[in-house]
This record gives sequence, C-alpha cells and structure tokens, in this order.
Amino acid sequence: MAIKTNNLVACPECDALQREIALAPGAAADCVRCGAELFRDKPHSLDRTLALMVAAAFVFTFANVFPLMELDAQGIRTTSTIFGTVMALQETGWPVIALVVFMTTIAVPLLQLAAALYILVPLRIGFVPRGLTTSVRVLDAIWPWGMTEVFLLGAIVSLVKLTQMATIHTGVALYMIGAYMLLITASVAAFEPRVLWKRVEELQA
Repeated sequence: MAIKTNNLVACPECDALQREIALAPGAAADCVRCGAELFRDKPHSLDRTLALMVAAAFVFTFANVFPLMELDAQGIRTTSTIFGTVMALQETGWPVIALVVFMTTIAVPLLQLAAALYILVPLRIGFVPRGLTTSVRVLDAIWPWGMTEVFLLGAIVSLVKLTQMATIHTGVALYMIGAYMLLITASVAAFEPRVLWKRVEELQA
C-alpha cells in the first residue's frame, strides 16, 4: 500500500517519495525509481466497494443459513450447514480442525465484513467513524485469514467422494459461498486506499 503525505506518495517497494499526479480513469502511476505501481485511478472506488461489500454480507448470511448439501443414503436424508460441519468435526474428535474451520469460514469473514462496513458506511453518509485507524489495521491484519475458498474446495472434493456412497444434492449455501468469494474478490479489485484517505481528509477539513 502506497503511503501518502500531503501530495507526496511513498513507493511501497523502495520508499521513494514522489509527487502525486492526476490520472485518467483506470490509469496507474508507477514509481520513477523501481517501476512499482504507486496507485491507480478507480472511478467511484468507495461506492463500488461498499455496494459489493453489502452484497457480500447478504450472500454470507444466506450461506450460513441454508444447507450446504443433502445426503440421501438408503432413504435416510441428512442435511448440513457450515456451522453444522463445524459441530460434526467437533463431535467426531477433531476439535482443532473444527476451530480452524469455524475461524476461517465463519468468524474471520464475519469480522472482515463488519469492519469493512463500519469503515465504509459512515464515510458514505458523511462522517468519519470512531477508531477508523484501528479498524483499518484490524481489517488489514485479519484479511489473509479468511479462507472460504479453501472450505469451498474441500466441500467440492467431499461432494465428489460422497457420491460413491449416497445420493448427494448440492445446497443453496454451496452456491452462496461461491458468490461470496466472487463479490469479495471484486470488492478488493474496486478498492483504492488513496481514495479512502482522501475522503477522510475532506470530511475532517
């Protein structure tokens, strides 16, 4: 992340200070010393990021409410949610794995969404939220620990293996997890930190 001081931007790779320049929509500014990208002009960055995060929050809620899959073995039907999977791991003697799954697929994504919305919604309304810097640091620290894509891959592998023993029907939650991943990826692509801090400066002026 490039660091900005007034109209100076520090390169995230070599720390060279350079003056900020105006860019055309979609264009990027590169470091004159090492060539690393300093920042990119992303039109309506905060609005797009907020819209995608709100959609991701709705999808994440559905992913945790609806079943992942339905298993039909000799007339006995069983369904499971994400939290149900965590409890099943706990009950079968895998408490550490259950905790890892809970943290990376439920707790951390929930905290990511809460922190992102806590930052973006007030800025969109027109005021700077309390503890903004702390919230940004927390979000930056926990972001790599959200691993819904790993869980989705594991669920698909399990789905393929279970088809050999029973009839499997994919649940709504499985598709919701895929949609959540796409929305989060799109929100990261739409976000530009430079725009966020500019908005903060405007509101504090």
